Amino acid sequence: PEEFAAKQPEIKDLEDRLKFVRCFVKSLYRDGGISEHFRGLIGCVRAFKVANCDEYAEITKTICRLNGIKNCDTFAIYAKEINSRKPPRPLDHAVVALNVSKNKNNKESCKPFIPTKHNIFADMWLDGFIGKTPQARELFKKIGLKDNEIIMLKPLKTYEPDKAAFEKIKNEFPKLSIKV
Repeated sequence: PEEFAAKQPEIKDLEDRLKFVRCFVKSLYRDGGISEHFRGLIGCVRAFKVANCDEYAEITKTICRLNGIKNCDTFAIYAKEINSRKPPRPLDHAVVALNVSKNKNNKESCKPFIPTKHNIFADMWLDGFIGKTPQARELFKKIGLKDNEIIMLKPLKTYEPDKAAFEKIKNEFPKLSIKV
């Protein structure tokens, strides 16, 4: 409790900066379209040095797609008790998942589903983790997944970068384009 109290000014500063970044980024789409949204999101996070899982997930998805990874998207993490009729509960966390079939990644219904053991998770907010579902299960215990629960993914409705957005990102942030 003493350490928490001592860090209150720092926590308040981070919360204020994150609130500003989120409000500012929301205005970018309205004022400059999809390419400005993505350029501004990356630029604001870089300039203000603050982001939460939502921002990290959207930036990670954008970098993956910029570099030719097509089958990736952002998802909210849910937990469901094994063999229970209870609805899944949100873990208040967003990640990027790869190799999710199109029929499960339904942005219209946004219905949660159980990932396969071959899905790959990229979580830059939580220790920069990249791994498959079994390893993600262990990691998500840090955010509240219980031993008697399974992971579920819920598709998130997000903006999708287009060719103009990728060009703007490449021009302003050339290090994000990986040459293989």
